[in-house]
Amino acid sequence: MTRRRVLVLGYGRLGLAFCRLYHAGYRIRGIKRTPLAPPADAPCDVVCLPIRDAALQPHLAWADVVIFSPASGRTGGGGETEEDAARYRETYLGNMECVTALMRQEAIRPSVVILVGSTGVYPRSTGGVWTEDRTIPVESPRQEVLLQTERALTRSGLPYVILRCGGLYGEGRDPLGWVGQKKELVSTDKAEEVLSLVHQDDVCGVIDRVIATGVTNEVFNVRDDSAFTRRALYALIAARAGVPIVDRGPAPPVGPASPDRRIPNDKVKTRLAYRFSRPPITDYLTATPAIS
Repeated sequence: MTRRRVLVLGYGRLGLAFCRLYHAGYRIRGIKRTPLAPPADAPCDVVCLPIRDAALQPHLAWADVVIFSPASGRTGGGGETEEDAARYRETYLGNMECVTALMRQEAIRPSVVILVGSTGVYPRSTGGVWTEDRTIPVESPRQEVLLQTERALTRSGLPYVILRCGGLYGEGRDPLGWVGQKKELVSTDKAEEVLSLVHQDDVCGVIDRVIATGVTNEVFNVRDDSAFTRRALYALIAARAGVPIVDRGPAPPVGPASPDRRIPNDKVKTRLAYRFSRPPITDYLTATPAIS
């Protein structure tokens, strides 16, 4: 059987994880703006090329499946500033509009374009259950950019799947590494927020299921089954890193998160028959060596 050709736009940690897990089953090619830093070698071809470069055309034409997963370069902190929104607009919406326009112009039609999106499309201060079909109000500039990126894809006429992923953890994404040499962690009034997280290997598994099943024109929440608050996660990180949590810091610009806000993952389990297999972040962190 001929292996399907998968093009990863924005080949970063997730692309590397997908390549390492599934390179035997697919022909994978990554597009990355800058060269891979050693030792992040990959068992697939990686082309150094900006996503908006016209030279992307033959790579898009080559692909059976396109995975759109650029990274904004935003690091920990959780703030939603105008600068964050501008960076997201450039990275996600700008690149998505360019890629979909190029595919329409060149009559390129892969079997599916998979957008690795974010549960950040959902408002933080509005409670209730955020299923994939619920109408989403906009309350922050960054959230609006994420929604516009989804709409740029769904309105393109291309077959799509949108994965609204929780916060990713796993190799290269360790919160203990994010803490680094910090002398303290700052709590905010969003401390009781129930988090949505997922191991990046499980996101790769969901992508594999999307390709294998041939599902298109669907949206999925992709988060694991854990349900704990930001306060609980910070307490664990602080204990492992040996730093205190101090009760100060700026309030979130859109107000505190609703404590009853929930993002279910039922659809990905039923429609794709996917079962999350990686350890929750609490177990993952417990197994991670403490910072000395």
